[in-house]
Amino acid sequence: MRLSVGITHLTPAWKILLEQIAPPCEELNSTIDWSTENYGCIIVSSTVSVSVKEKLKRYLTDGGSLLLETEAAKQILGTNSEPAFVDYIDTTNDSLFSSVASGSVGRKLNLPSDATQLKERHGRYLVERTVVGKGYVIILPGGMIDSILSWGCTRRSFPSHGPLLPSERVAKVSKRTIRDIVNRSLQELFWRRDLPFVSLSSFPDGEDLLFSFRVDTDFASQKAVQTLYELCKKHDVPATWFVETGSCQEWVDRYGKMEGHEIGLHCFKHRIFNNYTKNELDMRIGTSILRKNGITPRGYAAPFGEWNTTLAKALEHRGFEYSSEFALDYDNLPFYPFLGERSSFVMQIPIHPISTGTLRNAHHSTEEMKDYFETIMEDHLADRLPLFIYDHPANPDHETLDWLFQTVKDRKIPTMTMGQYADWWKIRTETHWSARLENGRLQLSSSNLGDSVKIEVFQSDGRHTIAAKNSNLELSKTAWRTTKAKTNRHPHISILHRLNRKMIFNDILHTYWKYKL
Repeated sequence: MRLSVGITHLTPAWKILLEQIAPPCEELNSTIDWSTENYGCIIVSSTVSVSVKEKLKRYLTDGGSLLLETEAAKQILGTNSEPAFVDYIDTTNDSLFSSVASGSVGRKLNLPSDATQLKERHGRYLVERTVVGKGYVIILPGGMIDSILSWGCTRRSFPSHGPLLPSERVAKVSKRTIRDIVNRSLQELFWRRDLPFVSLSSFPDGEDLLFSFRVDTDFASQKAVQTLYELCKKHDVPATWFVETGSCQEWVDRYGKMEGHEIGLHCFKHRIFNNYTKNELDMRIGTSILRKNGITPRGYAAPFGEWNTTLAKALEHRGFEYSSEFALDYDNLPFYPFLGERSSFVMQIPIHPISTGTLRNAHHSTEEMKDYFETIMEDHLADRLPLFIYDHPANPDHETLDWLFQTVKDRKIPTMTMGQYADWWKIRTETHWSARLENGRLQLSSSNLGDSVKIEVFQSDGRHTIAAKNSNLELSKTAWRTTKAKTNRHPHISILHRLNRKMIFNDILHTYWKYKL
């Protein structure tokens, strides 16, 4: 049978999620056979017609698996739901979603009335699991999937064992959490049918982790830039430098001499505007300064990590290929943001938003900083997320970065620039492939799968393996690896959601510097 995911309608939110998770997937239509042999699972992304409803009920009765939200579940299965404001999702000790990172939502959702999985702040459950005939159904809260299209930001604390919790203004909705919930749900729906779950690896060549170092050069001196560059050279770390051009016009050519590094644009003036013309003008001036010195930037990182649709359209106009703003998303996989009427042409690459400067502001010692990044590294390894760390030349903790770069080298973690990863991710996104299971053999085929794009196979008992295109695996004789267990050293998410005086002070300081600049 085919190990494919079918979806009734590929909405913008589902398009983002399915490109990130990357199982073999296709949009359903009336000419396709909607049988259990053709689809391991079907996603019902919206309410459906009477004829489609009958097809789905027949598929479910025959032993299929459905993933849907409450509105579609009411139409197809007659289930009930109730609205509730969901502050955050608590995955602690959840029997199905314990591997998912707890995260923030901050909006009203429709909760299934018979939900038994995944608690929110007040102890109400968010997800329902049920058996219908021979089939199996997972019902997600209504409105959860579309919440990944939001781009509001707020100040959040991040887990640490230092004196104070570090904080940063980041995306209000934890989109990583929602992606993880969907991914875990799809796995469960396949495993309920005794089927392996297959998807494209998030890293080139099927590696377990990937490291990239981003540098925002805000008002840095030439000496500070040189010091950080020498540290990167010492450890063979190819950094991606996003240059604030306004303060370094006399020596901006220095960046063009950085061999093996990538140079992108941060800004001309360290400001972001809710105005297309102003954003485009700032990019135009900044890009012009770089190009006069032989540098053509492909990537962009906005001041203060902010993002809005006028900025996104200015990025498109200026020909940028990717950008990176943690006010839109952080600690997640790349995606193309939705602009209200279409997807952006500019890829978004999320990073981890806490720098050594932020940790110093939270009174962390160097050893506490090392402990912090060690925990982040383990977290990203367990969740198969790229480890993208950023800092500033003006005020980094060089000892911590020296340790981090050496740790990356010692653990043989591959490194690349953000532009190189963007190039690879584009190849991954454009890949067309299929998977079949016949008599215990997994058949993988693709017409355009690049050699560096690998396929991951996950079993219900925690085993997984990496396969290449056009593989023919006998599952009983495959060399399996055990998925690394997640060690949770983090404070409970309720602690991270507490507002404290330091956060208020940092917000005041943020506003002061933003408007002063």
